[in-house]
Amino acid sequence: MSWYAIDAVDRAVSRTREALFEPFDFWKWAKLAIIIFLLGGLSSYGNSSGYNMASEDLKDNFTLIEHGQTPDLLFDMYDNAFSNIFPVGYMYPEPQLAIAVAIVILLLLLIFVFSYISSIMEFVFVESLVRNEVKFWAYSRRFLGKGFRLLLVRLAIWLVFLALFGISLLPLIPVIREASPDFTWPTLLGGIFWIVGVIVVLFLFAVAIDSLLSLAIPLSIYRNKGILSAFKLVLGNFRKSWREILVYWFVRIVLGIGVSIIAVLLIGLMILVFGIAFLIFDTILYFLFLSLVSDPLNWILLIPFIVAELVFIFGTLFFLSVPLAVFMKYHLLSFLEAWYADAEIPFFDIPVPEPEAGVGEPEPTF
Repeated sequence: MSWYAIDAVDRAVSRTREALFEPFDFWKWAKLAIIIFLLGGLSSYGNSSGYNMASEDLKDNFTLIEHGQTPDLLFDMYDNAFSNIFPVGYMYPEPQLAIAVAIVILLLLLIFVFSYISSIMEFVFVESLVRNEVKFWAYSRRFLGKGFRLLLVRLAIWLVFLALFGISLLPLIPVIREASPDFTWPTLLGGIFWIVGVIVVLFLFAVAIDSLLSLAIPLSIYRNKGILSAFKLVLGNFRKSWREILVYWFVRIVLGIGVSIIAVLLIGLMILVFGIAFLIFDTILYFLFLSLVSDPLNWILLIPFIVAELVFIFGTLFFLSVPLAVFMKYHLLSFLEAWYADAEIPFFDIPVPEPEAGVGEPEPTF
């Protein structure tokens, strides 16, 4: 028996080779690299704490807890520990509070904007590969509405899973409230295992739903459907041939592992080659600047070169990762083409049927 996900590997390799190497187009690769970057390169955000307490701040502020006992309230420890740091009635100055709120709002706004851009790029990437023609701005304008609706759907799914996680914690509330001096490690470990198990189950469900949602994106484009309507089509076909989806998920995991290994090797090779080259170059510049200016100033002069080198390395990495991302997306599209018979995906390599002889010619008049 032939499985669609396995057969799609050969078609994905063939389409990747034809789209990227026959012929090679530098600017096409560059635009695809930008799309790939916007798809996943903006998905991580860092945060930092605003207050770093020294060890002396907490010295002798915690109450002594006997072995096998726990305080009646968790906040008792907090009050005893921080009463000397923040006196009773202490309030943050209003300007600091306003700045903190403004920073939080700005971060949320940035996350929303970048998520919206990533959602638009989902459609742009599919259309670029199907047509084998990258029109970044034209495709982006075309899919503004679909990208926004995809963002709302993913936000709703995220809120549902967050609510399910909160509900899963309800059984632990009586255990926490009824904690006694006989509180034992098995109870604590049981709660930890429960939370970890819930997180794993919800994560697997989230990955499965996102996979089906990715299959719905091409249907939304080429069947002219809303993202929810296209998702319903995928679910309907899933009920008919769920075994194909299970094999598809397994093949995707194997391909993902292989692609990840190649990416790690590629990153390591890039860092080794360019790292050594730029280290030698920066060392030469350092001694050159040192002969011209004083010691602190020569490091300042080196900063633009170091920034340019980092930008070059990351840009090259995204450029060279284009075939990996394109192959994985072509595999998804090729699987969908075979699995969903009415997908109507107009691939660039599908020959257009020629009209029959005489069709479209004017009829002779007598």
